[in-house]
Amino acid sequence: MSGELAIALAAALILAAVAAAVIAVRTRRVVATPTERAVHAALNTASLAARALRRGLDTESAQTAAPFLRGLTGTDGVALFDGDGRLLAQDPPDESIWEPDACQRAALESISGQRRVLTHGQTSQVIAQPLLEEGGDVLGVLVVVTTRSPAPGMLGAVGEVARYAASQIELAELDASRARLDRAEVLALRAQISPHFIYNALNTIASFVRTDPDRARDLILEFADFTRYSFRAAGQYTTLAEELRNIDRYLNLERARFGTALKVKLQVAPEVLNVVVPFLALQPLVENAVRHGFAGQSNGSV
Repeated sequence: MSGELAIALAAALILAAVAAAVIAVRTRRVVATPTERAVHAALNTASLAARALRRGLDTESAQTAAPFLRGLTGTDGVALFDGDGRLLAQDPPDESIWEPDACQRAALESISGQRRVLTHGQTSQVIAQPLLEEGGDVLGVLVVVTTRSPAPGMLGAVGEVARYAASQIELAELDASRARLDRAEVLALRAQISPHFIYNALNTIASFVRTDPDRARDLILEFADFTRYSFRAAGQYTTLAEELRNIDRYLNLERARFGTALKVKLQVAPEVLNVVVPFLALQPLVENAVRHGFAGQSNGSV
């Protein structure tokens, strides 16, 4: 048995070695040539730069992205300025290649929307390329320093890197705008909670204060929980279970007002209770249903 076990173990080791060799060969085939390796490295560097710039253009994101942008341009130094010409970051941070006045002047001149090329000393060139959004507004400026003559190929590469960086910053601003829009929609939904409902709910509670104090106390707690949930500051999404719980508070207050005239039947599959839904997505629908259902009734306006 020990001999068979040794043979089986040896066979397993051979198969593992063959599999590893096949994987290694396939991996090498993916980036086999110098051109393929260069493309792979450039794409990876661009991805790392984008990851930083998708947070927007500020000091932190600029410091993270600058080394990767320098790698993409192939220049000796890269600096990022904001739309007001304020220096955010430079890479390398403490080399003698930097001449603050020349870089600042190039960045300020480039805010007009045009590329600027300045000679610094006897050997260095400063290229300032504006970061333009699709509409033409300047988001910032990419400034590079190079000891080589800025041939058309280098200028084209700097321009493409600037366009790529600008597109990532613009996407970050779109994400921020989308978040602000979502927040505005939540505020709009909150504003749709009828002031008449609040007024009528308080009147209903007041009517029970003398006749049924315990009922009045319960309704006050329901009203407090309803308003606390509806005007909460935490997030723009919630679970269906939380939404239904708040709707039930609303309906309890309306039942106190309309009595047996208001009948509600709710059928919800238990498996969907934990589904995430937009905050207050259902409340306006239920409130409108009650309002229009009782519109024109003799027991008061809804």
